Amino acid sequence: MKSTAIGLFCILGFAGCASVQLPPEAAKAKLVPVSSAAVEVHRPRFRLKDGELNLEAYTFRQPESKTTEDTHIDIVYLDVSGRQLGNKQTDFSPGNLPTTSRLPRPHGYFIIPIKVPAETAVIEVRAHEGTHPL
Repeated sequence: MKSTAIGLFCILGFAGCASVQLPPEAAKAKLVPVSSAAVEVHRPRFRLKDGELNLEAYTFRQPESKTTEDTHIDIVYLDVSGRQLGNKQTDFSPGNLPTTSRLPRPHGYFIIPIKVPAETAVIEVRAHEGTHPL
C-alpha cells in the first residue's frame, strides 16, 4: 500500500510539472539524423534556450573514417512531399574527432538557433563531407 501511494504521488507530481512548449512548426516536424561515411549524427533534438528555438545533436566519428576535418552539418527542411523548403549549414566541435577503442567514444556537439518554415514536416540533420557547389 505504501509503495502504491508513493508511486501515485510521483506520477501526480510529475504530471503537474510545467513543460516548455515548442513552437507549433517545430512540434509537428520530425527530426531525422542522416550520417555520412565519416560522421554519425546522433540524437538531434530541439531545445529552447533563452526563449529561442535551437537544434542540438552529437556527432561521432565512423570507425572506418580517417578524418572528420572536411565534414559539416546540413540542416534541411522538407515538406510532406519531400520538397526542400530551405537549409542551413553549421560545424560541430571539435572539428576533427579523435579515434579510440575506449567507451564512451569521443564526440562532437553542436547547438544552433533555427527558424522552422511553417510547412516543414521533416528536418534532416545531415553530415556532409566537402563543399557545396555554388
